[in-house]
Amino acid sequence: MNISELLSDLTVHYNALIRQSASHIGLTASQAFHLISIPHDGISMTRLSRKLGLDASTLTRNIQKLEKMGMVDRFPDSYDKRVQKTLLTKRGCDTVQEIDEMLLHAHHMIMDNIDLDSQENISNVLEKLVWAMDCIREEQ
Repeated sequence: MNISELLSDLTVHYNALIRQSASHIGLTASQAFHLISIPHDGISMTRLSRKLGLDASTLTRNIQKLEKMGMVDRFPDSYDKRVQKTLLTKRGCDTVQEIDEMLLHAHHMIMDNIDLDSQENISNVLEKLVWAMDCIREEQ
């Protein structure tokens, strides 16, 4: 398999894990992706839009639904009032923690199938891969 096929397979499998976790707690996969993409100190709607690869109007509709569920709050940025910042509520943080715990359980099961020497390299390789992908997306 070439790297493109491997990344596609990895993405499909990881998305399935997130979809299962989301379903278990009554969320859609999209809602789970939105929640896990919001840092604890919040993020601007523009940055979140870029991070998720969504246009602003789609993101706004999705965030409004999460607001109605009590998962997120939006407010003007303290430095630039034109910028809308999104922050997880207590309920949103608890939900993200639930998702993280389910994913951590899956990660442990995955690592049980990988030899120790390979396990040591996975984190470094993934960090470099994420960094490289961030660089490419920043240029677009």
